[in-house]
Amino acid sequence: MPIPKSKRRRHEPSRLPQFLIIGGVILLAVMILVLKQDRTSDASSLSTSADMPEAQLDRALQSRQPTLAFFHSNNCQQCIVMMETVAQVYPEFAASVALVDVNVYDENNAALLKRVGLQYIPMLIFYDHTGKEQVSVGVMEAEQLRQTLAALAGGD
Repeated sequence: MPIPKSKRRRHEPSRLPQFLIIGGVILLAVMILVLKQDRTSDASSLSTSADMPEAQLDRALQSRQPTLAFFHSNNCQQCIVMMETVAQVYPEFAASVALVDVNVYDENNAALLKRVGLQYIPMLIFYDHTGKEQVSVGVMEAEQLRQTLAALAGGD
């Protein structure tokens, strides 16, 4: 005797594949976050306070080495232009002038930013061998940077 249509059970497709896909995506996202966190903590444990820009600046000044402290962010247009200029010109002076590269958005540099009274970026502070400083704010042309570093390296 056949079962009447009203009493037949409808066979709905299984939702198991959908749950497995969603679960897999969630698991993948969690794994990425965990791995990213591990990589970040490894990188922060590798950098010591001696590697920090403030310590680099202090060492250079204590050794009476002419120094360029370059304060910038990685996303302001003027900073990007100045980063390119420094990358182009500084290698000529690497043997005679120390470079301290300071990303203003790195929380580890907060004390140094306060110490120098940072208000605008990009900012370059040129320290001569006596520790006397000359400050430049904004974009500097390559030739002007070259001349300033040459004077700094020459002890002028």
